[in-house]
Amino acid sequence: MSYIIQPDFDCRNCVKCGRRPVIDQVKKVFKIKCPNKSCNNVVSGSMLNFEKWNIKNSPAASNRKEGNGPFKRIA
Repeated sequence: MSYIIQPDFDCRNCVKCGRRPVIDQVKKVFKIKCPNKSCNNVVSGSMLNFEKWNIKNSPAASNRKEGNGPFKRIA
């Protein structure tokens, strides 16, 4: 069963599709995940970790994955 996060709570939207995440609980594991199954964007743990979700879904984090980092000196 998925739980909706209240709009007043500070939680960033999914960086891939822009939808608001939901919370799932499977036994003793809590998951903050994107409701869009094709995104596969999940943060899980024994407690809800919104800080990790916000770091993972910041615009700077998405740029690092695509390889837009600083140039390396080769020669």
